[in-house]
Amino acid sequence: MPYRARVIGAVILTLLVTVLQIVPPRIYQAAIDGPIKSALRDKSDANIAAANTTLFWIAMGLIAVIAVRNIFSFVHSNLLNWIGHRFVFDLRFKTWQHLQRLSLAFHNQTQTGKIMARITADIELIQGLIQGQLVTFISDIVTLVTVLGMLFFLEWRLATAILLLVPFYVVSYLFFLKHIREVSQEQRKYYDEMLGKLAEKIAGIQVVKAFVREDTERESFMASVRKKFSVDMRQVHLNRQLGLVSGAISALGTGAVYAFGGQMVQNGEMTTGKLVAMTFYIGFIFNPAVRVVDFNNALQWAVSAMDRVFQTLDTRPEIEDSPNAINLPPIHGVVEFRDVTFAYQDGRPVVEGLNLTVQEGEVVALVGPSGSGKTTLMNLLMRFWDPTRGQVLIDGQDIRDVRLESLRRQVSMVAQENVLFSVSILENIKYGKRDATDEEALAAARTADLDSFVETLPDGYETMIGEEGIKLSGGQKQRLALARALVTDPRILILDDVTSALDGETEARVQDALRQVMRGRTTFIIAHRLSSVVAADRILVIENGNIVDMGTHFELIERPGIYQETYQEQFRSALDMVRA
Repeated sequence: MPYRARVIGAVILTLLVTVLQIVPPRIYQAAIDGPIKSALRDKSDANIAAANTTLFWIAMGLIAVIAVRNIFSFVHSNLLNWIGHRFVFDLRFKTWQHLQRLSLAFHNQTQTGKIMARITADIELIQGLIQGQLVTFISDIVTLVTVLGMLFFLEWRLATAILLLVPFYVVSYLFFLKHIREVSQEQRKYYDEMLGKLAEKIAGIQVVKAFVREDTERESFMASVRKKFSVDMRQVHLNRQLGLVSGAISALGTGAVYAFGGQMVQNGEMTTGKLVAMTFYIGFIFNPAVRVVDFNNALQWAVSAMDRVFQTLDTRPEIEDSPNAINLPPIHGVVEFRDVTFAYQDGRPVVEGLNLTVQEGEVVALVGPSGSGKTTLMNLLMRFWDPTRGQVLIDGQDIRDVRLESLRRQVSMVAQENVLFSVSILENIKYGKRDATDEEALAAARTADLDSFVETLPDGYETMIGEEGIKLSGGQKQRLALARALVTDPRILILDDVTSALDGETEARVQDALRQVMRGRTTFIIAHRLSSVVAADRILVIENGNIVDMGTHFELIERPGIYQETYQEQFRSALDMVRA
């Protein structure tokens, strides 16, 4: 059944179940005012027999109504569950899909825990509202309208008295609504903060333990929990206060019906059956009204959740394909930075007016102090960011005019800290190319000098490496990341400080792998260790977002400047270590 048809069916069934709910009191009235009253008035055998027959058929009618209502309720419940789960499925998928499209700026500025909350807790709150509270709320509204109509049909004077109590519900609701909404927003804010801290500290547990900060982090997290608890209790108190007011109004209405209705029965102005029916209908008015009050808490949470989810969905990617973007054809690998300026914040450029041309197959190293703009340049080449001014071109084509997917399938990056996934080694390699064959993955592994290590594992390439590759050494992780990049057969390769955290022996193995990897590709090497860039065709010295020197390793160590100073410092440090 199509989605829309199921929704329409659920609405119709909601109305039917609600209407069938108010039929039994009319049957009770018919039984009391009909055969029961007749039998009490005339106790002859014939009259009692006739009354019993009538009661039997009334009972059968009551059973039939209840049975039909239960069947409708069963179908109704199944439909609602399907609609709720399907809605959550669609919304969660669209949110995740949209998060993948959002630029690095969004992910850098938003805590991981908050992003997780959008996809999990927030959407589950919306699901709970749709499947449960919202349907109950709609049903209660239909019940209130239908029952009030029935009450006026049965006895307009009592109905008017009951209706006069309804404004008190509205006033009490409006009185508390503002405060409840404010507290709901605070609840969600503290929940996000708590989840954000939790995700951050779990990710950094090694640092926490290394600096013996467990007690500090425990107190910090407990402070967040206490704030959340305090706001939760404020919400509970507000809702209970509103519930108490609503309960008092409900009791007042029921008492009024019994008092005035009983007097009307005694005066002969109303039948006993009608009074019984109206008493049942009173429950259909005040109890739904109390549930509407309880619904408010869930509504405020869900509305806040919807605001956050749709705020995420409304966030536009800073980097996306232009309307007329084309597929980047197979490239040769000529890269040009043409008068490129870039600033993460207005007025504070990280790169300013930079010009650079790199030829096909050339190996270019970028060295310089931390924060000088080396990684930023490579992020511009990968189009994680766009230049504030100027152009980045590949084979003469401005990369802003090509589809991101076609660009990133031909340009690969290996970072110093590579994220690996909790799957097999083979699956981690294939992650670089969705349709990669086993042969392609194995070839990439051999080129990255990973094959000899994997052969020693009991399960070979099917070995599960654990979350973030914790079962692998630093050098093994780097070679696995290299294999993942190589499986795409990129024409341009970016190596971002891939050996800085490795020991000398491991670095030598990775360097051997890199020499194989770089052959025939345009390669950019970002490095702090000069041993990583000795064989580069050109070394660019970057300072404050500008190229301040350029040449080969041997040319640069001969002339005064940053490179020579860095070389002498690293050489001196190496000698000091030997002497020690």
